[in-house]
Amino acid sequence: MRGRSFVASSLKTLSRRGDKTVLPISKLGRSRTVYLKWAIGLIGFGLVAWVLYGRFRSLLHLGYLDSAFVSVRALAADEARFAGAHPEIGYTCTLSELGNDQLITALTKSGDWNGYAFELTGCSGLNGVGPNRTYKIAARPLVKGYPVLCTDQSGILKTDDEGSVERCLVSRTVP
Repeated sequence: MRGRSFVASSLKTLSRRGDKTVLPISKLGRSRTVYLKWAIGLIGFGLVAWVLYGRFRSLLHLGYLDSAFVSVRALAADEARFAGAHPEIGYTCTLSELGNDQLITALTKSGDWNGYAFELTGCSGLNGVGPNRTYKIAARPLVKGYPVLCTDQSGILKTDDEGSVERCLVSRTVP
């Protein structure tokens, strides 16, 4: 009994004095808890950052797709304007002849714009003679999983989810 009361009285005495080195085991437990809280916080932060990064990339690629829609339509409008201004030539398959805006300048230099590679082909006259009465515009995605966009002299924008320009031009899949 005496040993028990000695320990109890010693702990009370030490705790009254404010000595913080009384129980090193409890300090070790507190530091582990702090490290555990930090680790859980960092893991949680990492998961949130990973999810937000994925969402941001999805929105970025969606923006590329929207930009490609607008770009194909703009090129088709430029072709119509060019054919109207140059009836002796008709449509053109040379991008630099279409104008001098930001899209045309970028496409002339590199051939791609916001995640899509653009092609302007198929310019020909009736039976290969006379002014060009046809053209084909195709926008191929530089990222897998996005559709090919295309149009021709009809101005109807079409898509092919499997990435084939040929199927895109003959299909009637309108977005």
